[in-house]
Amino acid sequence: MLVSLQGMIAMTSEDFASEVVSSFICGKDDDIENFIKGKAVLFDRKGKSKTHFLLDEDALLDGIIEIVGFFSLAIQLLKIPEGTTITQIRRLDGLYSRKGGDPITEIPAFLIGQLAKNDKYTKVFPGKTLLEYALSAIAEAERVVGGRVAYVECRDIPELISFYGQNGFKTLRRDPSDGLVQI
Repeated sequence: MLVSLQGMIAMTSEDFASEVVSSFICGKDDDIENFIKGKAVLFDRKGKSKTHFLLDEDALLDGIIEIVGFFSLAIQLLKIPEGTTITQIRRLDGLYSRKGGDPITEIPAFLIGQLAKNDKYTKVFPGKTLLEYALSAIAEAERVVGGRVAYVECRDIPELISFYGQNGFKTLRRDPSDGLVQI
């Protein structure tokens, strides 16, 4: 079952939502745990991003709320790397490649800011399914407000880059300010 953090808070309370997320464990990435446990509620409240949880439906039947995985979505400006061809820029933008005679250097895009599975479900729940939920939410946003590009920023870890590549994402650039790979 997919539920937004905002919806969970509306149905229960911010304290209850914080208690639910406190049981989320991602041993591979401390940043994931720091976000979900320390920033997700604030980012959601301030409109910086929206977080969505995939809940264990079997546990729900027993009255237990367990997060299988989560993703956070935001709208960001995607910086187009220097050296990108006019054709590639037009493909990304969907309409234009230039603004005022100069190549476009950034476009609005949907950022999958966080995407993670709870360690408890690593072996029984495919990451691809969680990504599909995130892309479905983006498709709904595109239907309502427009847009055409979704991207991810991740550490330069071959398994992550491979995962996104196998799911239709293409590497765009490495951000020089933080070293994250934009895919």
